[in-house]
Amino acid sequence: MKQKCNRLRGWLACMLASLMLVLGLTPTAYALDIEAASAFVMDAQTGECLYEYKGDVAHVPASMTKVLAAYIVYQELEKGTLTWDTPVKISHNVAVKSRDSSYPMAVPLTEGQTYSVDTLMHLIMIPSASASCIAMAEHISGSETAFVERMNQTADALGLNATYYNCHGARVNYITARSQAMLTRRFIQDYPDILRITSKSGVSFNGRWYNNTNHMLNTMAPYEGLDGFKTGTISEAGYCVTTTAERNGRRVISVVMKSTSDAQRFADSRQLLDLGFSEIAKRDASRQTTTLQIVQQPNVVNPFQKFQVSAQIGGVSANYVAGAQWYVNGEAVADYGNSYFQVTNGKTSVLDYTLDRLDTQSLNVQFCLTMADGTVRTAQTTLPVASVDLALDASLNLERADVYPGKTVTITADVTSPAALPKVTVPVQWELDGNVIPNAPQTVTLENGHGQVSLDWTAPDDGKYDLTVSIGNADEVELECELRAA
Repeated sequence: MKQKCNRLRGWLACMLASLMLVLGLTPTAYALDIEAASAFVMDAQTGECLYEYKGDVAHVPASMTKVLAAYIVYQELEKGTLTWDTPVKISHNVAVKSRDSSYPMAVPLTEGQTYSVDTLMHLIMIPSASASCIAMAEHISGSETAFVERMNQTADALGLNATYYNCHGARVNYITARSQAMLTRRFIQDYPDILRITSKSGVSFNGRWYNNTNHMLNTMAPYEGLDGFKTGTISEAGYCVTTTAERNGRRVISVVMKSTSDAQRFADSRQLLDLGFSEIAKRDASRQTTTLQIVQQPNVVNPFQKFQVSAQIGGVSANYVAGAQWYVNGEAVADYGNSYFQVTNGKTSVLDYTLDRLDTQSLNVQFCLTMADGTVRTAQTTLPVASVDLALDASLNLERADVYPGKTVTITADVTSPAALPKVTVPVQWELDGNVIPNAPQTVTLENGHGQVSLDWTAPDDGKYDLTVSIGNADEVELECELRAA
């Protein structure tokens, strides 16, 4: 009977997995046969969630805590306050804890001796030496307590759902699987050099070889493309691991939290990485077949009146995320861009836009999707702009003026338009005796049909001068003022 039940469970699992593939759904933890209490898989290029199981439930990360501590070390390296050769002196506190088995991994450090940042970083990220982490915390912030405060500040700045009470993870901290994946992605983006360390199968220190706790790099069958990242194990955490691998230029990040054994967390991780690359392949194929078309637009654009343009997405066989942006005449429209746009078949994106100028006869409108490989899908249209007769009228505050040489007079043009548009800018040209006056105001802005533009003119030597101001295009309005200096 038990054998029949097992066969029935296997058949149901296969049927469920097949149904999900048909419906385009993400497999469940049961179909994957993982034992983690929480899991998350991410496309490192896009930040896209490829799979999650209770990804927003906070768990104890154990030594995966060291990922944020190491990120802060890299921040200091970037600022120049540290170099890889900077000597770090070992305090009595660190020396004692480096021999305390309750601070795994116990890698003995000598009190009063100095070790380079490079050495300590290798010990932190490969055998997971907790005391080495405390040594860096004391060196950077003066104490572990102060460093942990910075860790929490950094976590907030990175948008992580995490709370830290120590820098090493040998004691309880909390983070979600999603946030651990986000942190790992950000680390690799900001400081890809970290993979130089996390990809090593082990490290030699003081005459002893320490294996990388990520056994997919050494004692287990290697995983193609794997180059890190970090394990974590204490009783409150169970068995945790964050892994990352790259194939054909596409990187997957997997997080396993609270699995049931050392071997199982890596078995979980293998399944999740496999799923991640499978999902990326499906979604990249879908990106290749994606089409865009404009499905709604006005016949003509009336300046200062809101209009809509709609673009519809087609050809999507598997949902994915991409960068999305609307452009008008080559300029990105503010508030109409999304770096994490959910692409689904038949989805429509709508641009609401108001042309607030009159110096253009047409608008080129584009909706663009930027794919993970940098290629762009575009839908575009060119819209004619209706002409507006401003019927400008204007007057000068002066038609004739006598000015002492060296004194300044202000000539002001009062401009009106019966069109009474909310706001429009028109060109202005000032000339003195037929020559354009340099640095004179070149535009006047009318709000609700009224505007003013002024020129401060300083009388030179004695003489008579003709001042002309032209307002609008094609000399729509031309005003003259006779100025005499004597």
